[in-house]
Amino acid sequence: MGSQNKKKTIQNTVAGGLLIATAPVFAKSGGAGATEGGKNQLGVNHLSLEQFPGRNATVCADETANTGKGGTNVTPNDLTIAVDPFEGNFISVEFVVRDVVAHNQDYILYLVYSPILSPTPQIPTPKSTNKLGLDRSALEIVSILDIPAQKLLPQGPTRLGAADPRPHSAVSFNFNFDTSTLPGFIRDNEKVYFQAALISKRNFNAGNFSEMILSEVDTIGFVANNCTAGQQTVGNDDEGGLTKSTNITAENVEINSTSGK
Repeated sequence: MGSQNKKKTIQNTVAGGLLIATAPVFAKSGGAGATEGGKNQLGVNHLSLEQFPGRNATVCADETANTGKGGTNVTPNDLTIAVDPFEGNFISVEFVVRDVVAHNQDYILYLVYSPILSPTPQIPTPKSTNKLGLDRSALEIVSILDIPAQKLLPQGPTRLGAADPRPHSAVSFNFNFDTSTLPGFIRDNEKVYFQAALISKRNFNAGNFSEMILSEVDTIGFVANNCTAGQQTVGNDDEGGLTKSTNITAENVEINSTSGK
């Protein structure tokens, strides 16, 4: 499917969806300059985005896949999800954003996706080492969350030391993919691209998106029923734990091992 057809499909099938490309706040961004900090500082000038299998979902990944800049990612940035359209009407994938550093003002954390990448960033983000890699013309908000101001209360000295006055946290949430829409992605070998962003509520409300910091771009593709031979498979067992296996033949013969979640 060509880029123009992708754009039309997204714009025609999302009834009442929030397309950031047409939102007034995303049209105000400006500014330029050097990225703050001389090196990557997780939570300060970039975020980390992870995906894990939820209900009805099996995640496929090559064992040698790159897990991201500086080793900050637990899961690879390029994943495939095995989809059985007859298993249920949705599959659930858990998204985890790290490290969200505590601030003394309210922040907004959101996750966006697009089926199209942009060859160049469409919004300048001088404070973020990761740039917006998604094409805004077909971009949608998957999740948007309030991150309230946080601070440590005064504490006395201890023999062990002291807590960092700016604690880091991970924010997780499940997203339900509609299995009725995924066969088209499988047939056309389409990908979807996800990215997380953190911005102060003050700048968000003012439409000053140049102040946000972003995660890397993560890619998700879809295959029918089973992972391909040689890929590591991660799913869920009946008790909520993670089940890992390796597809060693095209017939999907597996060697299984189970680990707690």
